[in-house]
Amino acid sequence: MKNTILFFIFLFTGVYCQAQQKPATKTANTNLPKLTVMLGGSKSGNISVLQMQHIIDSPLIVKDEKGLIYPLKSFRINYTFKSTYRDEETDKVREVKDFRAYDFYNTNQLSEDWRNSIRDNVKKEDEMLINNVVVKLKNGKSFFAPELKLKVQ
Repeated sequence: MKNTILFFIFLFTGVYCQAQQKPATKTANTNLPKLTVMLGGSKSGNISVLQMQHIIDSPLIVKDEKGLIYPLKSFRINYTFKSTYRDEETDKVREVKDFRAYDFYNTNQLSEDWRNSIRDNVKKEDEMLINNVVVKLKNGKSFFAPELKLKVQ
């Protein structure tokens, strides 16, 4: 009798747990636009020093496959570059990889200070990553756009 009671307790517990699980939901929404992020007409890829100096004053543009432009709510710039310093102990010049980042809100451009700094200091092997790009959809909701990564060659 004890075994029968235990069997029913386990059976009902298992059925109850199964009933509490939520069914799998479809995560992909086919109504979301496929977006492309561009700076001065440049998409992710390699870029020359001269090209970077030319496009750095351009606004960041986010378009869908139909060419519709989406307003930006925010984005982050991550800029990586090499710098040098003199090691006081050995008196040798050392090279290090340096990094700067900043979040921009309610604008589609870098600040004047950022633009001037990049234009004046850009060199080969610098990398600029623009990520956390948030746009406003037509229905008023926010949506992440893909990142833009430019490597100076």
